[in-house]
Amino acid sequence: MMQLATSAAMVTAVAGHGYINEPPSRTGAILEGAGSCPYGSCLWFNQGCTIGCPACGGVASGFNGCGKDQGNETLPDEFKTYNVNTKGCGINPWCAPGSAPIMDPCGVAGGDHVQGTAGNGGDAPPGYKLGVHGTNMQDGAKGLHRTWTAGDVVDVSWALIANHGGGYQYRLCPKNSDQTEACFQKMPLEFVGDEQYIQYCALASSGPDLKNATPWEVPPEVAFPTKCDRTKRTAIPAMRISKGTVPAGSTWTRNPIPACDNGFGGAFNVGCHVSTLSGKYAPTTASQFQFPPIGPDLARPGLLLGGFGVGACGGCNQKLNPKDCNIAGKSWKNNCTVDELDAQLFQWSVVDKVKVPDVPAGEYVVSFRWESEQTPQIWSQCSDVTIVGRSQVVV
Repeated sequence: MMQLATSAAMVTAVAGHGYINEPPSRTGAILEGAGSCPYGSCLWFNQGCTIGCPACGGVASGFNGCGKDQGNETLPDEFKTYNVNTKGCGINPWCAPGSAPIMDPCGVAGGDHVQGTAGNGGDAPPGYKLGVHGTNMQDGAKGLHRTWTAGDVVDVSWALIANHGGGYQYRLCPKNSDQTEACFQKMPLEFVGDEQYIQYCALASSGPDLKNATPWEVPPEVAFPTKCDRTKRTAIPAMRISKGTVPAGSTWTRNPIPACDNGFGGAFNVGCHVSTLSGKYAPTTASQFQFPPIGPDLARPGLLLGGFGVGACGGCNQKLNPKDCNIAGKSWKNNCTVDELDAQLFQWSVVDKVKVPDVPAGEYVVSFRWESEQTPQIWSQCSDVTIVGRSQVVV
């Protein structure tokens, strides 16, 4: 396990929650950084977004939706990831996949242009001001560009920092087109097969302090020099849904990692307690999660593939903290100790295979859209790729 100095440097603010890292993201995220929030990659999202609404309400809307304009849930019970034993889903994005509005398909710095409360974003990624749109951001993955061949099957992946359940989709838009949600909705990438993978990639035991660094100051390949062994992955069953989705008939994949079985899901260090210290907490069991974990977490010996992630440890590290921080005790709205923080790290990514569409050769943008079920938030970031035809491939 990493030491605290490394953990604290790489995790940065944990009001953010997840990000695309294959293809390498404009945020500077790559597979090798999974478990951390490199360059604030997990801080690009959309706040106050609920199903059927004409627009996201931002921080000001809280968790209240949009009243008479609210859409209807379409999610079958078996695809729920929160409150799975209760009837109905609610108004948060995953309750009707794809139907919630979005501020920007490449994310918004801090989720909105104003400061949020603890757990609701408002921390801007290093080098950006609150409210900057990801469609206008610099490419922090320069030099790590991927070239795809039309018709091929390729890997895409994302990393999980704070587990809000839900599900996700990858979409494509020509780079010479306006990078709008409408453009990305025209070309959802087709998932291939009924399996996905947990790709393990241990963080280096030491590295640069990325707390305030940007990818153009410390390039990703410098920050994370230890290459992932792409053969070190575990196949797991994928749950995909294409009914009641937007665009109509498009396929979405459920987040396979269960959060803790309480309303917080494990946020603020509530429930599902884990530690690297033997005997500090009783071993977690399947009954402590929203739904049974798929199996063991090979990067956390003795623990299961479930929990909230290292985001559980940062509830009292934000500019606007809950009033009971450091008052109510370790089991309620508090930060983690060193051993708890290290045990919460998810040092892996969730990998899916998608088919590269038969499109004209050229430059394209991949948008990752992860819809939360626990909160009215959508995480979205973008990666740039080149697509070539088979006749252009040099053998």
